[in-house]
Amino acid sequence: MPTRTAILIAVLALVTGILVYLAVISQSARRAPTTQNLIPTEKPVEKTAQVFFNPQNVDLSSGSATPASSVDVMVDSGGQEIAGVQIELQYDPKALTAVRVTPDATVTSFFGTGATVLFNETKVDTGRISYAIAVSPGQNSKKGVGKLAMFSFQKAFGAPATTIVTFLDKTLVTVLGANQSALKSTAPLSIVLSQTPNVFAPSIIPSVPVTQQ
Repeated sequence: MPTRTAILIAVLALVTGILVYLAVISQSARRAPTTQNLIPTEKPVEKTAQVFFNPQNVDLSSGSATPASSVDVMVDSGGQEIAGVQIELQYDPKALTAVRVTPDATVTSFFGTGATVLFNETKVDTGRISYAIAVSPGQNSKKGVGKLAMFSFQKAFGAPATTIVTFLDKTLVTVLGANQSALKSTAPLSIVLSQTPNVFAPSIIPSVPVTQQ
């Protein structure tokens, strides 16, 4: 057999072998099961809840020199089941004194008698309140409208004419199994302390945070 013919046959055999190998690899790849992402994705939490005061306006301009009052801190879940609420409040310590948040764990409160108060702290020097209440382990989530706590206060001596108590952006409404807050909006408490402005005590009114979307 001529040398040229032998070389041609060898080349054709090599090419045929390569094509058969590629065909086998391609067929095996098509038959191999595709891997799926098994990491669960968290379902977005619908923002429906509202946290507010009831009533939202208080007038302490008449009566004694340092009158006291109280309002309820409320939550409306917006039809969604929630497991807890964290409230962060800001008030003017030069306008209000004897400020405190009293937990409500009665049968008429939002989370009922089995509610757990996680923390309740008032910093009188900065006018900051941190309060959180939630269902106890094993309890079901709740939905509807109800009372979370009572916010009580007294007019400070030499207070400005008006003041506002606001919810800070760290206020949260929690849902079981989710890391996102279900809070949609908050509403501040407006208080009239005097009909005559006190020029000797400038008002320090906390700014109202942007409504969460």
